[in-house]
Amino acid sequence: MALIKEIEAYGPNLNSHPLYAISQKYSSYKQAKNAVEDSMKALVKILKDFDTQIEAFADTNEAINGPQLMSWVQEFSGTNEDDERPIFEHIKDFLTNAGQSSMISQCEQAETELNQCMQQTGHLVRSCLELLSQYVAVSQYYPQSHTEYHRVMMFRKFLAAALESRSPEVCREVSNQVNALIFAESNNNDSTQIVAYNYRLQAISAEANVALNKAIERMQIEGGPDALTLAQEAYNEAKANISNWVRAEEGATSALECVVIGMLCNLNRRYLMLENGAQSAGDCLVDLTSREGEWFLDDMSALSMQAVELLSLLPLQSASAEEAAMPVAVECVRNANLLLADLVQLNYNFSTIILPEALKKVHSEDPSVLLMITELNTVIMNSTVPLNDLLAQLELHLRYLVMDMESPASSSQMLAAELRTQYEALLSTSPEAEGQSAGRMLLMGFNGLFAAVELRARELADHLAVPVPPAWRKIDHINDAMHMSAALQSPVLRSILEDIFLVRRVQTIAEVFAMCVNMARAFNGVGPLTLYDDAALCKPVRRFTAEYVSRCVLGVHSRALASALCLLLRRASLDLHAEVEQKEIGASWSVSLESLCEKARLSWRGTGGTSSATLLDRASALAAASRNARARTVRALGAQRQHARAAAAAHHARLRALAHAQLHAEVVGGGQDPSPLLSRRSRELAAAGEKLSAATTRAQALVTAAHQRVKWGAGANPALSSVVVSLERAWTARRTRAVSLARGAAALGAHARVAAHTRQAHAAQRAKHAKTLRTALAHWEKGK
Repeated sequence: MALIKEIEAYGPNLNSHPLYAISQKYSSYKQAKNAVEDSMKALVKILKDFDTQIEAFADTNEAINGPQLMSWVQEFSGTNEDDERPIFEHIKDFLTNAGQSSMISQCEQAETELNQCMQQTGHLVRSCLELLSQYVAVSQYYPQSHTEYHRVMMFRKFLAAALESRSPEVCREVSNQVNALIFAESNNNDSTQIVAYNYRLQAISAEANVALNKAIERMQIEGGPDALTLAQEAYNEAKANISNWVRAEEGATSALECVVIGMLCNLNRRYLMLENGAQSAGDCLVDLTSREGEWFLDDMSALSMQAVELLSLLPLQSASAEEAAMPVAVECVRNANLLLADLVQLNYNFSTIILPEALKKVHSEDPSVLLMITELNTVIMNSTVPLNDLLAQLELHLRYLVMDMESPASSSQMLAAELRTQYEALLSTSPEAEGQSAGRMLLMGFNGLFAAVELRARELADHLAVPVPPAWRKIDHINDAMHMSAALQSPVLRSILEDIFLVRRVQTIAEVFAMCVNMARAFNGVGPLTLYDDAALCKPVRRFTAEYVSRCVLGVHSRALASALCLLLRRASLDLHAEVEQKEIGASWSVSLESLCEKARLSWRGTGGTSSATLLDRASALAAASRNARARTVRALGAQRQHARAAAAAHHARLRALAHAQLHAEVVGGGQDPSPLLSRRSRELAAAGEKLSAATTRAQALVTAAHQRVKWGAGANPALSSVVVSLERAWTARRTRAVSLARGAAALGAHARVAAHTRQAHAAQRAKHAKTLRTALAHWEKGK
């Protein structure tokens, strides 16, 4: 009754009753519901497309950045001998006699077609491999946040959040995040900075090429790429000549020892002059070079190696039991040489291995490397006192102990021990981690260079603990060397120096990584123009090396070699104690080691008359030949190392410049984008693969028919059995190669296509996924 009364109340306006709008409202509801469902299906499809792309990106990244790419290069480089062997040549006579001339022409045509397809496919495969190799080399410097792979990953993350929440507010937030991701780069980049950065990169690349050309010229002067091998052969021959002469000539051993003593004495004097120059250089030691342009450490290492090689000419194993100190002294010289070699290796391996890898990983925004740098900075920040203050306290503590006074900074070593504990914990791998991350491996490799020096110095300290006889301290070489290495003669002072250089090590590593991070930020077009050349990037390690040599190496090698010389003189029946007492004049006097060596030589020469002089002349000639051959080897090795270092610097500078030009192609221009080439090569490989498969199928059919006929003939004529075997072998080899090429073409084509899309896309292409995603989200939000 209520409804009837309500209808009567409407009177002539009954058509406006809400009941008449139910159908329209239902239609609107149904339309909105269908729109939501369609939008949901679209979003789910987009999510699946993202998953497919991400999986393809991951597969391609694993293939071209792992060992698979190199495996393909080895497999498809050059030609295969089996490609040149004819397939049907063995059965021509049989088919001709059987009246199957038409089959012969069909077989030859099929073989020709198959060969052409294989050659074309092989050429395309090798071309694609070259493109992918270049792509990988450049992409190692490409920031992950600027790749299409990163965008798809972020889009997938945003979309998954929207689908999970099913909230209009989250849809709007996701849409805003997509917009922010797309337009962040263009809004944040400074075109002026990008152009200036690229110009500086090109200049650094040009400078690196000039340095490489100079290194090539030096290597050619030394004898070319084979110079080191030839020099080593000449040195081995010179040593063999000495060994043969010593065995054949009576008294040759003593003559050789007499000559070597003189040569070692002169060499140690030269080494002491180098050490005095290094000591006087102070803070300028990091830039100290010889007249030939060699860094001071390279000259010291070369002289040290000469000393070791000269000592190796002597039959030290024949020393008497009373002279057991001789092998220990020689071992001390060798350890001092190895310490110098480790310092040289520290700088060489850093510039050729650690630095390029750090630049790649930081520029490409490797998460594990960025996390490692953050953790290292956290260790530094968590130090009880700033590292510079800790260094100042350690230096103060060292000075007070040198003066034999009570130190007000005795707690500094405890602070250094805490820093060492935290730093070594950063180096250790957590038990739950599966293998080493790239960041951890980079830090461990970098630290390992310093750790090798520290370990060698500890081994050398054990040899330096051997006391020096009081009389020997008045010999000038030993006296000068002990003054330079005074702090190293005390275990307490050595422990403080170890702590100082631990702090220096942490600072050096952090400084290098900070420089890489600043360069990477500027590389992306963000922040100030910060760019360092190879020399500037290597400066922190060279500075550490120079300070380490100044405080922990000077005087060590010269003292060790002078002590070995004193033992050799004593073995030559020279009473050093008596000689020193004879020349004692006042408190500050010293005895020249050169005069003692000359006295020993004259004494030995006077005992044998003319024959002794002849033996000395022959020993001098042979030892000089050995020394010159060794010097030639050192020069060749130095030239080779300089070339390797310059080549690495030029290569990586070129790659960084190319990557930067491609990253900012819209601003810089001129950076050739490999994506079009990769896409075209992918299409060509797909077509060539299909053509090759078809040619293989046709050839297979003809081979099967011919094989059947020959087998029938072999039943009647057993002599044809060898023809059957030859046909089977030839076709098996050709088919295997064709299948391998087809598979390689298919795999490389797919990876080239994915790699082309992994690169940074142009603005219109970048917005494609974002537009699709935003449209679907907008429809869904309206429906909600």
